[in-house]
Amino acid sequence: MQKKNLIRMFAVIALLFVSMIINAQEILVKGNVISAADNETIIGASVREKGTKNAVITDFDGNFSIKVSHSGAILEFSYIGFVTQSIPASNGMKVVLHEAVQTLKEVVVTGYMTEKKADLTGSVSVVKMKDVADIPTGNVLSSLQGRVSGMNITTDGTPGGTNTSTLVRGKSSFRDGANSPLYVIDGVMTRENLSSILSANDIESIQVLKDAASAAIYGAQAANGVIIITTKHAKKGETRVTVDASLTAQNYTCGFDMLNANEWGEVYWQAFKYANNGATPSSEIYGSGSKPKLQDYVGLNGVLVHAQDTNWRKVIYQTAWMQNYNINLSKGTDNGSTTLTLNYLDHKGLVKFTEFKRFNTRLTSDYKILNDHLRIGESIAVNYWTQTLEDGGVNEGVIKQHPAKTVYDSEGNYNDAINDVLGDAPNYLRLQENQKNNNHEYWRVFGNVYAEIEPIKHLVIRSNFGINYYNENNKVWEPKWARDQVNKLTQSQVRQTDWVWTNTANYNITLGKNNITALAGIEAKKYANKTESGYGTNLAIEDKNYVYLDAVTSGQTVNANASYYSMISLFSKVNYSYDEKYLLSATVRRDASSRLSKDNNAEVFPSFSAGWRISNEHFMKNTTSWLDDLKLRASWGINGNDIIANDAFYNKYLVSLKDASYNLNGDGTTLSPGAFKTRSTNPDLTWETTTQTNFGADASFLNSRLNVSLDYFYKKTKDMLVERPYIAVIGEGGYAWYNGGDMENKGFEATLTWRDHIKDFNYEASFNLSLYKNKVTGLSQDIYYTFGPGNGVDKTLVGQPFGSWLGFKTDGVFHTQAEVDGYNKKYNVEFGAPGVGRIRYVDANGDGKINTNDRSWLGSDNPKFIGGLNLNCSYKGFDLSMFFNGMIRDAFNNSKYYTDLFQCWTGNHSTRLLDAMKAYQNFESTGNYNCKTPALTTVNTNNENQVSEFYIENGSYIKLKTLTLGYTLPQFLLGKLTLRNARVYLQAQNLFTITSYTGADPEGLGYVYPLPRTFSFGVSFGF
Repeated sequence: MQKKNLIRMFAVIALLFVSMIINAQEILVKGNVISAADNETIIGASVREKGTKNAVITDFDGNFSIKVSHSGAILEFSYIGFVTQSIPASNGMKVVLHEAVQTLKEVVVTGYMTEKKADLTGSVSVVKMKDVADIPTGNVLSSLQGRVSGMNITTDGTPGGTNTSTLVRGKSSFRDGANSPLYVIDGVMTRENLSSILSANDIESIQVLKDAASAAIYGAQAANGVIIITTKHAKKGETRVTVDASLTAQNYTCGFDMLNANEWGEVYWQAFKYANNGATPSSEIYGSGSKPKLQDYVGLNGVLVHAQDTNWRKVIYQTAWMQNYNINLSKGTDNGSTTLTLNYLDHKGLVKFTEFKRFNTRLTSDYKILNDHLRIGESIAVNYWTQTLEDGGVNEGVIKQHPAKTVYDSEGNYNDAINDVLGDAPNYLRLQENQKNNNHEYWRVFGNVYAEIEPIKHLVIRSNFGINYYNENNKVWEPKWARDQVNKLTQSQVRQTDWVWTNTANYNITLGKNNITALAGIEAKKYANKTESGYGTNLAIEDKNYVYLDAVTSGQTVNANASYYSMISLFSKVNYSYDEKYLLSATVRRDASSRLSKDNNAEVFPSFSAGWRISNEHFMKNTTSWLDDLKLRASWGINGNDIIANDAFYNKYLVSLKDASYNLNGDGTTLSPGAFKTRSTNPDLTWETTTQTNFGADASFLNSRLNVSLDYFYKKTKDMLVERPYIAVIGEGGYAWYNGGDMENKGFEATLTWRDHIKDFNYEASFNLSLYKNKVTGLSQDIYYTFGPGNGVDKTLVGQPFGSWLGFKTDGVFHTQAEVDGYNKKYNVEFGAPGVGRIRYVDANGDGKINTNDRSWLGSDNPKFIGGLNLNCSYKGFDLSMFFNGMIRDAFNNSKYYTDLFQCWTGNHSTRLLDAMKAYQNFESTGNYNCKTPALTTVNTNNENQVSEFYIENGSYIKLKTLTLGYTLPQFLLGKLTLRNARVYLQAQNLFTITSYTGADPEGLGYVYPLPRTFSFGVSFGF
């Protein structure tokens, strides 16, 4: 008995000893889990001790605390959509999870429904908002230039980004304004400029539907692609306040220098001598000596002007400041969520007195009722903004303004002298200062309300009503001045209401390996625009407080008009997948438009697409070690385009006293207003349609380190809508809309992304490219040789890219007198006057003559290649990103008319003319003119203002678009500050450009508002 008790006692002691050992080995481990993609904490990530059921999840701050059995324990960290990691346990762990085959897990909005990107059979690009959220701009699209394959965005430095435009897969129409994509914001469709609708801080995601199959659900509105924008909604269980603020300085940059006043005089002396056999000019501004010397002169108003050099760029342009502030309040519960966003943007312009101020507010709510069977919500934005605009010719005027023209005369008045060599350009500072007294204010209500019910399992019925109400008020005032003693005032108001009501039924069911999603819907939309305006002259008082229409004393006119448009649509879509390997999708939409006749106003737009996830096949099982996913795609579809005048189908008349008056009473004096026909109807007018075929592939390699997406497309547009020009013998009403042209676009797009990490160092490189080719393939017989730049005889736009140039081929300039003599001997010169330093025209048709028949097609500025390279890296709290974008194209440098040809304009020119001057001086001693710029002359005998290859340059460029350095505060410091997150950053834009283009900026051709170089400081924090 005692022996048994003794054994039991030893057994208990042994068990207690083992228990003490086990308890002694348990270790408490604490840490934090974040996402490598954006350094945000991950809520609800699983933390499990490997080989056990011991597990916890991370809290709202991404923190965890777990007891492990021993010091060598391995912890497994996992979360949906991220790669599972196994890491030895240690206290104070900071775990970074990387996205696991993100393209497969991602859910995207594709039109009235959401789909997993893995199941997409069309061509859809998803914008990563974290890459552009920090970029200070009034228009979020301007920050996407070069970031999305197949998407070409043009912008300039206009405050607020209001002059930003977008093309998806090139132009598909002849008409200005008919090539822009459709924007869908929370289900509300618009083509308005996004700068007036929402800020970048409002946006949760952006999807770009590029091919016909993905965009066909929008039918007649989708010929140019669809950009779907989803605004931010609070997430379940979140109560957050987020504040973003940035301050930006913008500086003027230009690719060439201009002559100063003294240099201009030297150039003029040389040019005059060239044209007048060595004679010396006489000038009120520069005297009449052997060398030019600035003289005082009398201005337009008879006041003395003290001659001096004026740098008109410094006069007109300034360092511009932009302030952007955003507050986001959000709260999400089990039964609903609410988000309120307030945004204020104050953007001064590079051009003096220009600015854009905008206040946005957006309220978004979602609620669940009846145990989640009924869901209701809304997203409403109310926006107010004001603008002070630049004068329409100011950016061109800065180039051509004479440097000897002062801003003010000796009495402090604006100097508008036009005498002698100064030219007739007005004083652009005066014009620009006038603009600050003009009033342009706008406000807009934009948003939607919805109700969604799930009456039975898998069936969701949704009704969505969207509204876009817009109000605009303008007052444009022109004071009297030296050349015009009549002041003028124009006031106008525009009111626009645009609504869309969409009702859909969506059914989704899974039967074994079969998954079917079916969508059916009906949609109605209506647009109404009303405009009222008044004009008058001779206001007695030029005080801005009294500048209203009731103060005008003569020239009073009043105008008012209205425009309406409506569309009714039926649509359906079916997606089918089998075993997640075989994917099919079909869409059909019928649209009826009020812009066309009743006999032709309805059209059906179908599409079909298929996908094969080949990586899921049994014969691919040996590739799983390096291949995560491989999907092949193909699609075909038809989209429409009815973007023409709302009254295009109707006969149109204008009542006018000026143009259609009659002396009805026969007294020969009294006139009564009449009406004349301005447009004729066309009963055969029908839809412009675009058919598109797309082949693509998506692949992911090496545990999602490498992701690749490839697409080839072919777009054919037929029956393009054109308002034809007409010959005068037709008389009034000659204008009419008709279907009159065909055009094709084809191209290749690719996106490659590599992401990885080395311990705490995370890095990512993403490259995208787009290759395009555009060609006009058909024109109606009556405009075959006249449409576009056709010469009306034997040169047609058919076979050329849309927007091609018709002009003279050139072969540099004549370098020696022997070259000139040989040229004159070889050719019968009917066009131009050959001479040393003059442009040398080519006998393009080989007939031995140089004349206008030698004009040929010289190309276009359509991009041949667009690319972007995004480089990101982060180490602990630091992050660095660089984004390069570039383009390969030809460019028509029309500024050379002013900058490089002295004889074409008496204003200013570029310093390249100094090289031409020295080259001709050297020619006089050596007999050889060694310069690419034509020799200086005051007489345009060689027709060098005509379109020719002289103006066409290589417009290709590579630009460091953005450079950002940021720092995210560590967790221990955030805790002390009671913050959820905090980040500060420095950013620069347009730091440098590599190009051979000699104009101002190869990104913005022509006389656009200059693109600035910008430097920003920003801060973002939340709690």
